[in-house]
Formats: sequence, structure tokens, C-alpha cells
Amino acid sequence: MILGALTAGLAIGLAIRYASRPDEKEVKIKTPLDRINWSVLTLPFLWPLFRGMKEKLEDSTDSIREGVKNIERYTNPIRKRLKSWTH
Repeated sequence: MILGALTAGLAIGLAIRYASRPDEKEVKIKTPLDRINWSVLTLPFLWPLFRGMKEKLEDSTDSIREGVKNIERYTNPIRKRLKSWTH
């Protein structure tokens, strides 16, 4: 019964998909302003943002590395205690 419902749903979904597909494609008229690559103008304004993000990312990775080094100070006594309980 479940497989029959899944098959019926798949058939209905495919029928709707193919029935709603437009046969004619729209013709887009390009103006001279559409041909300009506007991303070239925005790139110089985004460089300071990218540099700032890179610096903050480097700072956060450094702090995580220091934190991981400090964790060993706390985990080593716990490891010793667990080993003494298991042996």
C-alpha cells in the first residue's frame, strides 16, 4: 500500500512538472548597461572587508590553539585518575 502511494505521488509529481513546463522561451533584450560587468567595480571596495575577516580569523585560530594547549593541563590528571580506576 505504501509503495503504491509513493508510485502514485511520483507519477502525479512528474505529470505536474512536465505539464507546467513553458514551451516558449522568453527573449531577453540586452541593453548596453547589461553588458557591463559590475562586479569589477565592487571588488576594490570589498578588499578591506576581506582583509579584516582574514585577520580576525587568524586571531581566532591562534586563540583556539592556545586554548587547546591549556586543556592538556586539565585533562592529564583526569586521564591518570581514569587509568588508575581501570587497572
